[in-house]
Amino acid sequence: MRKGDGEGSSRIGVGVEAVSPGSPADRAGIVAGDRILSVSGRPVEDLLDLHFLTSRSRFTIAWRDASGAGREKELRPGGETPGIFPEPIRVRRCGNRCIFCFVHQLPKGLRRTLYVKDEDVRLSFLHGQYVTFSDLSGEEEAKIVRYRLSPLYVSIHTTDPDLRRRMLGNPRASDVVRVMRRLTGAGIALHGQIVVCPGVNDGAELARTLRELSGLRPGLRTVAVVPVGLTSHRAGLPPLRPVTREQAAETLDMLRALGGEFGKGADGEPFAVAADEYYLTAGRDVPGRRAYGSFAQIENGVGLVRRFLDEAASLFRRKRWPAGAAGGTVVTGRSASRLVAGFLEEFSSRAGARFVAAPVVNALMGESVTVTGLLGGNDIAAAVGGHVRGTLYIPSVTLRDAGDLFLDGLSPEEVSRRTGAPAVLFEATPKGFHDAVYPRNRPEYH
Repeated sequence: MRKGDGEGSSRIGVGVEAVSPGSPADRAGIVAGDRILSVSGRPVEDLLDLHFLTSRSRFTIAWRDASGAGREKELRPGGETPGIFPEPIRVRRCGNRCIFCFVHQLPKGLRRTLYVKDEDVRLSFLHGQYVTFSDLSGEEEAKIVRYRLSPLYVSIHTTDPDLRRRMLGNPRASDVVRVMRRLTGAGIALHGQIVVCPGVNDGAELARTLRELSGLRPGLRTVAVVPVGLTSHRAGLPPLRPVTREQAAETLDMLRALGGEFGKGADGEPFAVAADEYYLTAGRDVPGRRAYGSFAQIENGVGLVRRFLDEAASLFRRKRWPAGAAGGTVVTGRSASRLVAGFLEEFSSRAGARFVAAPVVNALMGESVTVTGLLGGNDIAAAVGGHVRGTLYIPSVTLRDAGDLFLDGLSPEEVSRRTGAPAVLFEATPKGFHDAVYPRNRPEYH
């Protein structure tokens, strides 16, 4: 990492948070609080270095203990893992100012971590987060190739270098096509995304970009086409328009035509795929599961509806359903409300109890934000307060990763108190809802 990227030069090596008892590292005398400096003479800068360099059957590890003394020992873990739990990655911050950046559109007063923008290829490899490669250094690129960090996920938006620099708000952004060509040529698999901003990179520009990107296949496996998300907190930001129903339909028609032109890859993957939001906005049915291949972009909202429908169909094929369902009110964002309502109607008939959907208007982000995962606790409480029938079921995607708070800092317990109803969290899938309705040990918030 470069200086200033979060891996400060004053903190050499990687800190040890914990060591597994009885592990090779424990037997070597490494303890929590030590800092790993190198493995077999190669400097350790982050947990990826540590992971890959200690994956051999035999290596020499050098570290500095809490007293500052340097130590070194040969480890022969064989089939064991070394047993070192390193400190978390100090995330490299993003220096772009994208015209559509969602972080810049967040309201004030949310948790501080929500305002952090990252541009870190390590997180792209570990967690599937998208990076722009806007200022990827030669050292970072070499590490990607050396450790075979694949697949990686890249935000492309357009292949026109000048337009892309304007969209990223970074006049020095690298030519992403050149970077991707080098990486795919080295055997690195990539998945891309294009955030479509009407009047900026849509229509003919989108088609041109996708055709150019198709030349990077098979290394560039898929490209997700995603409509821009706009909140009501855009004061001082570049003017942008949301995707309309007509524009969504036109984009879907164009992608269908391009799909015939591109065909599927040797692995069966479709190349350019539309986010579910396009189908919901256009009022169209999503295609069958074959249209999504391996669902490689499902974390980007591509194929979630299809998977939901298929899982619901499988659930409803069950001939026997348990007794004892008490019914309830189910929280949903407005974009998925018709889908959820249809599912609950069928679910109710099988369960012998009534479940109703409660679409929630997003006052926190603005009414144009209609997805379930960005609902705040205050909005949920305001929408359903005094109207809950039975239990209040809340999709767990509305909570942060720790599973304890909504975006606005409210807890499920507080929502339960305000609504006067027991609240139950569930995974936002048909099976997840079924398991919440018929639990073995259901967590409730009173």
